[in-house]
Amino acid sequence: MKKIIIGITVVQLMVIVTMLLRSDPFSLLSYINNSFIYGGILVFFGAWVFVVRTGVFDIFTMSMRKVFKSKSTLEDDDMRLPSETLSFSSSPFLMVGAFTLLLMVISLLLYQS
Repeated sequence: MKKIIIGITVVQLMVIVTMLLRSDPFSLLSYINNSFIYGGILVFFGAWVFVVRTGVFDIFTMSMRKVFKSKSTLEDDDMRLPSETLSFSSSPFLMVGAFTLLLMVISLLLYQS
């Protein structure tokens, strides 16, 4: 839980710093745009890690190794599967990204009213 709170704080600081560095005026619309970018990237990366860690690409990798076995110089046992290469969880990325997008939606509702 502490990692997630630190992640949310870091992302919000990055959004504010990006708002200050860009030529757009410091406004609610600028916050909405920047938080959408950061939240979207985090959710996309978290979803990508989740898909790879579930083993979806393991079947494809094993079948390609069997097809190209005659050309390969490495043994199949020496090469790791894609699901074994990522050792970290996707949940912090997904939670921080979802919270950032939630703040963006709340800001968007305030902007529209």
